[in-house]
Amino acid sequence: MACSSFGGMSSNGGVQLKIKSSAEKFWQAIVNSTKLFPIAIPSLYTTISPSNSDGTVRVITYGEDSPRIKQSEQQITGKNWPVFSYTVLGGDILKYYASFCGEITITTMDDGTWVKWTWNGMFPNPNNPLDIEVDLDEIAVKTLGKLDDYLLRA
Repeated sequence: MACSSFGGMSSNGGVQLKIKSSAEKFWQAIVNSTKLFPIAIPSLYTTISPSNSDGTVRVITYGEDSPRIKQSEQQITGKNWPVFSYTVLGGDILKYYASFCGEITITTMDDGTWVKWTWNGMFPNPNNPLDIEVDLDEIAVKTLGKLDDYLLRA
């Protein structure tokens, strides 16, 4: 995963979760996250609205379970099975990082299906607070877990 960088300290993060839904169903939910996330996980995603004609750029408004990250603008940079990738163009995440990109990967192994959400950010300087990474971990774990629960009930 390559993020554009312009000086500063790099920070990598991510979470991995074993899911109960099928890999194909989960993949479709990720690809259709613009419509599905606000329905499946309204406490984390209030709205996700396309902001360009082909839908590759979207504005995300986060819900009450995301206290410090309230909005972000993201460009979808790839959605080829099994990897969905994006770059953050604007919003609250860029208060902490000079650049930020992420990807969600689905892997089926002998012990089941795993979803890994990883990210890379460039801090403008090494003195920025690292506690934002705790928020990112929590959002990612809650998103993947609640999405899986939603898909199992749907």
